[in-house]
Amino acid sequence: MMFCLRAFSLWLVLFLAGPSTAQDLQGRDTASNWRGTHHSFHGIWNVICDERDEFGTLKQRCYIRWVDVYAERPKFGALFTFITPRKNAPFGKHDVMFGPEIGTVFLPGGFVIRRNGEIIWRMRNPQCLLFAHCTLDPVRSDEVLQAMSIGSSIEFSFVDPHLRRFELTWSLEGFRQALESYEHQWQKRLSDN
Repeated sequence: MMFCLRAFSLWLVLFLAGPSTAQDLQGRDTASNWRGTHHSFHGIWNVICDERDEFGTLKQRCYIRWVDVYAERPKFGALFTFITPRKNAPFGKHDVMFGPEIGTVFLPGGFVIRRNGEIIWRMRNPQCLLFAHCTLDPVRSDEVLQAMSIGSSIEFSFVDPHLRRFELTWSLEGFRQALESYEHQWQKRLSDN
């Protein structure tokens, strides 16, 4: 039964995800042509801003990122998160995406935010917990960002695509400062345009 569930979830995620390689403006697979304009560290949290020319127009972006490589090759495994400005929304609204490996299944209670040991937020989205599709909608993005701003850690308990069990803890120390820095940098770029 577990094999069938994992096989179905892998198929579903691959079907929905589509191609995920980097592409240039002509759609060819290529290395990135983004130029870094800001990079700061706040605990484990990276605030990054970059830019590139797209058909004569300067495109700028800023985001918060953390990538946790929990297993090296040949059975590589990583879990990441990106926080980006929400399109067509007022300033200060952001989208959150967590990126587990395709085929990852979170265990019951295996994706929580704690504050001083107490659970203050829990992932309840079955698409994320069972199928590794963890792009959050606006309501869930707002909720998780609020919890991350006051929490002390994010804890993950999961089985990866190679059927290994992992327990990860991400410190939220520095996250509020990262969010403030990111918003400040993004506001500067908005006001320059």
